[in-house]
Order: sequence, then structure tokens, then C-alpha cells
Amino acid sequence: MIGNATWLVRLDTNSTGQGPRLAVKDCIDVAGTVTTVGSRAVAAGRTEALVDAPVVENARNQGARIVGKTNLVELCRHADGYNQWTGTPLNPLDQERITGGSSSGSAVAVALDETDVAYGTDTGGSVRVPAACCGIAGLKTTTGRLPTHGVFEFSRTLDTVGPLAREVAGLVTGMRLMEPGFEPAVGGSEPVTAARLRFDRIESAVDEAVDRAVAAAGLRVTDVTIPDWETWIDAANDIMMAEGYAAHRYLMTRPDLLEQRHIDGIEKGGAMTAPHIVACRRVQNAARLQLRALLERYDVLVLPTLLTEPPRVGEPAWTTYLTVPVNLAGLPAVSLPVPRPDRALPASIQVVGGWYEEERLLAVAEAVEAGCR
Repeated sequence: MIGNATWLVRLDTNSTGQGPRLAVKDCIDVAGTVTTVGSRAVAAGRTEALVDAPVVENARNQGARIVGKTNLVELCRHADGYNQWTGTPLNPLDQERITGGSSSGSAVAVALDETDVAYGTDTGGSVRVPAACCGIAGLKTTTGRLPTHGVFEFSRTLDTVGPLAREVAGLVTGMRLMEPGFEPAVGGSEPVTAARLRFDRIESAVDEAVDRAVAAAGLRVTDVTIPDWETWIDAANDIMMAEGYAAHRYLMTRPDLLEQRHIDGIEKGGAMTAPHIVACRRVQNAARLQLRALLERYDVLVLPTLLTEPPRVGEPAWTTYLTVPVNLAGLPAVSLPVPRPDRALPASIQVVGGWYEEERLLAVAEAVEAGCR
């Protein structure tokens, strides 16, 4: 079902503070609302949350006005934005294009200026992909930096929470709401060095847009290729499926309430063997070591967020090709819109920083954003 299904719950904020408007993806607990995760199977057994998730409590304590719960892909399990039960939000840039997911409603609410900041979750790209599709900014945080208590679990070791906003300043606001006292670093006098990751699959116009943005920001760039990238993708996806089976297998008692593709995914996860997941963890460790070595030589890694412009609704799409290895490594990453000369739709640049270096990463992102103006 395709429709303007951005919100699942709207909340009255007339008397609840003067801070920024905050939308919360409906996989994160907000006291007094039911966290449905966009799923009939989950909603059938849930009652209203008694307390806020810590990231919501922190925001509320700072005066944020929580304006509602946003739509998402059922169980956070795909990055296309589709939901047969709750409906699929429309892409504000082009209604023939997907919104991306799974934080689809959060991205659309930001793009339509119906909120100042939105919370999303990112397990394989679920903040960065919708940000890229809808022409806004999104931050995937370092794994473990922000608490995921009160957040519906998909993959215990890959799940993260992060903000979406129209600009980098909004991402900074979002981080302050999640982590009181957060402040981006002050840029130094030395040029920022960047490893520019190169892939044969990327559309040339997307690569050109990213290169222009990097040049305009004054980053000192060195091209780098990673032959093991697709091996990292496979390992991340298999870890995700195995942990998703552990988290979601209880829902298989009511398969009539689930989308078939999610039934298939849960079953696939259940078929993963322990030796195979151990092998995937070895790949994960190798990925972390290789990226750590790069980040010891360069300040950031730079690559697009999507291989192409946002896919059209109904087209096959490999939306997480450039994002899920970042989850495997646990690194923070910002996605930002950058102009592409051959299309009306913007491309999206992905800037990846070192572990727990969101302060520095957002400072670099601000420089890239300023160079695109």
C-alpha cells in the first residue's frame, strides 16, 4: 500500500515545552503510546509504554516537544520504506521514488518540515538510506555510544539510534537531545584528510557529485579500494539475520500477521549455523582492523550513500551496499545531500569517522555542507 502514511501517532505539544520539535520512529518507546514497530503481530501483544526510552527521556528533560511517532518498515527489517499494513510514506522529492527505510516516516517528516529533528534507528543503513532518498541529513552513531534500551531489537550487536534533520545543525541538536552536553569539535587549521573509497558499481554522476562536494570542502583526498567490501556485506547481513531470528522468532506464532518477506527473513536467520556466524565474526574483526588502519592514516572515509539516484517504486534496489559494512565495523557515519549537475534530485555523500568521534565527524560534515552552498 502506497500512501501519505508518514505518521502513526500525532501528539499534542501545546503545553509540553518550547524546545525543538521531535519525531520518534515507532520502534522507540514513548511513554503513553504503543510501540508497534509497524507490525500487526507486535501491536497485537503490546500495551502502552510506561516509560520513555532513555534517548527520549533525555530529549524530554531538555524541553523537546515530541510531536508524534513515525512510520517505518515492519520490524525495521528492510531499507526500501514499504509497509503493507501501515502504508508507505511518499517521497517528498519525487513520489515515483522510494523513501528508503526503515526509518521512512522520520525522513519524510523532516523533509516536509513537520519536525525539526527525528529519531531513527540504523542497523544496516536505516537512517542514512532514507536521508539519502529524501534529500536530508542523517547520522548513524557509533555502536554502543547511545543506549538502545526501550528500542525494539532487530540485531543486538548492530542496532544503533541516530538523528535525522534537514541540515548538520539539526543533527547536532539531535545528538544534544540524545546525549546532553554533546558539542561538535572546533575545526583545526590543518586540511582534513580523507580516504575516498571507490567502487565500480557506483553511477558516474553520483561519484562526480561526491567528488565535487569533497573538493569544494577543501578535503585532501586519496583514492582507496577495498576488495573485501562484498565479503563484509555478506557477513553483516548474515549476522543481522541470525540475531533477527533470536529477536523475532516469537512472532512466528502468528505468521498471518506478518509480511511474507519478513517471515522469509526470520526463517533464513533460523537456518544460520553457529560455525557460520563465528566465521562472520572473524570477517567483522578483519573489517574493523582494516578500517582502523585507514582511520589512523586519514581523518575520515568518504563515499556515496547510494549507488544510484533513489530507485523508483517497484524497482529492485540494493540500497545498503555502501552502508552496511559501516554497521559491521561499528563506525559513525553522516549522510548529506550534495547537488548533482545532471539531475534535479540531489546525490548523497557519506562521511565516516572514527569510533566515538561524532564530535569531529559532525565538524567535518559542517565543512562539506558549507562547501555545497
